[in-house]
Order: sequence, then C-alpha cells, then structure tokens
Amino acid sequence: MKHPPLIGIGKLGRQNADGFHPVMIKPEYRSVFSELEDLYLIFNSDRVFYVTISERMRKDNKTWIKLKEDGVSEEQFLHKDVVIAIDDTAIETEETSLNYLIGYQVIFAGEELGIVEDFFFNGAQDVLQIVDSKGTEYLVPFVDYYIDTVIDNLRCVILQNAVDLVALYKVEAKKK
Repeated sequence: MKHPPLIGIGKLGRQNADGFHPVMIKPEYRSVFSELEDLYLIFNSDRVFYVTISERMRKDNKTWIKLKEDGVSEEQFLHKDVVIAIDDTAIETEETSLNYLIGYQVIFAGEELGIVEDFFFNGAQDVLQIVDSKGTEYLVPFVDYYIDTVIDNLRCVILQNAVDLVALYKVEAKKK
C-alpha cells in the first residue's frame, strides 16, 4: 500500500473532560490548519490515524479540537508525543525563518547539548525542540534571553542563561 508523504505541522495534547484536545501548530501552517477538516495523527513510525475534526474552539489563547473518531485518547496514552500531520501534496506553505535551524548543533556552557530536531509556536514564541545523544528532549524558547548566537556557517546555536532549564530536563530524564 502506498502512503502519501506526510508533513508534521504540530502536536496534539491530551484530551480534556469535554473531549477537546489542545493543539500546537507551527506558525507557517496555522492558516492551512484553520481550513483543515481531515488530518493524520502519527503516534510512532507504524501507528498513523486518519481523523476528522468535528469541532474547534479558542480558549485562553489556545486552539482546541474535537475529533469525530473514537480511540484517539486511548492510543495517545500509549505514546509520548502525537504529531499532527498533513499530506504534503495538499498544500503550499510559506517558509518559516526557523526551518533552517533543524539539524543545527546546540552548545551550552561550552559543551554540546544536542541537535535541533524541530520547533513549534507555543502561543507566545517559537520553541526549539533539542534532543541529546541519550534521547533527552529539551524545549528552549527561541528568545534573546536563551539564544546567545546562531552561527550559520558552523550550523550551531549557542545558548545562554539556561542552567536551570537544562537541569530541569536532565532531572526529568533521570525519573523515566
């Protein structure tokens, strides 16, 4: 069976008591997402659901969706992240300014922290998703307070002021 190439456009949050899921959509896909009725949910490399949005709402500056299909919450419970994806042939998107950072090495306190794997907009600013060699994920806001320098010719992002943030993720990783 041939599958369409999919593009991850955001993440699906846990369902609330009213059956709505919060969503975080990358900035360049927000206009596309607002028009979508059907989308894909990727739970891991071999679990993909094709679902339909039945309702949308904005609450507390967040976007929430309700899905027509049952079983999404049960499947979501079994996986760390759920990526919202669309068929890449169905859209034309604007390039966002942070796409070029994917794959960049991240340095903090003179040592490699990890690699930029992705980014998303959290409603206030873009957030870099950095993963280290042990698989620990760090979410670092892309703001002047945390980003010291981006060195394009070395494909490198230098962090600053992130001692507590990095320590928090390392402690959380040890708990798992």
